[in-house]
Amino acid sequence: MKDNINRREFIKQSVAAGIIAAAGSSSIPYSLLGNFLDPKIDISVVNGTNYFDNTVKAVGLLGGMKKFVSKGNRVGLLINSPWNKPGTYTNPDVSLAVLKMCLNAGAKEIYSIEDASASYWKRSKLYNKFEKDIDKIKSGDSKTNIRILNGKLLKEADISKALLNCDVYINIPIVKNHQGTNFTANLKNVMGACSGSTNRYFHKGSKKSSLFGYYDDIEFLSHCIADVNLIRQPNLCIVDATEFVTNNGPAGPGELKKADKIVAGTNCVSVDAYCATLLDSAPKDILMIQYAHELGLGEIDIKKLSIKEI
Repeated sequence: MKDNINRREFIKQSVAAGIIAAAGSSSIPYSLLGNFLDPKIDISVVNGTNYFDNTVKAVGLLGGMKKFVSKGNRVGLLINSPWNKPGTYTNPDVSLAVLKMCLNAGAKEIYSIEDASASYWKRSKLYNKFEKDIDKIKSGDSKTNIRILNGKLLKEADISKALLNCDVYINIPIVKNHQGTNFTANLKNVMGACSGSTNRYFHKGSKKSSLFGYYDDIEFLSHCIADVNLIRQPNLCIVDATEFVTNNGPAGPGELKKADKIVAGTNCVSVDAYCATLLDSAPKDILMIQYAHELGLGEIDIKKLSIKEI
């Protein structure tokens, strides 16, 4: 009996691997994945250099984009796109994969929560292939003021209306070093949805930072980042951990680490906790991750998470 069970498991896992491999370049329905994959996966990690296909595979391990996006949904994409030095911005192939998956899932409208410029998309060799899809993206840059009732230090923020009003919110950051917070990924990427005045308050709002420099009160900055994430958590996090700066972030230039990983999950704190380890940092030592965990936004102990890596 044991031999039969092992053989069935072998066949099951082999078929699953084949479906995942094919999903990146075909129209195989993601519903098939549910028959083979562990539904309790918290974080998926896909290794390799085909970043478009690997993004599709990472979401496929979580059940596929149709698990998150339904026909007629309005989807907001928060992409880290303003920088231009190597390892400082989300690889556009990753963003294009997310865009295409959302459209294939039946999204009615796609908003760029922090408007990505045409020059950002043109960095991809796939630009010409997906130019018509890119043209469907709408601006989500309009802001509104909102109160944060449970914020520890941040009580209000000017934030993107698209982030508030979309049916599905997908965070698409790059993991990298940051001179202020030492690390940036999902949690800090939300500053891209905030107004300039709100972000300046994050940096200069405390008595300590207002008297000195931009990064002189990291505790205050980290609390503000954790607090602003109380407004809304992502439905899906997809992190570019393919190539990133390990110092002199966020703008670079800096020393590059090529990890060739796409990381996906549904909890911003847990995904950030995993990604912190890619920069050889303990999650609890990144204050904004620790503070967000203390606010109840997610699990920080990656030993308690189910991580599937292929």
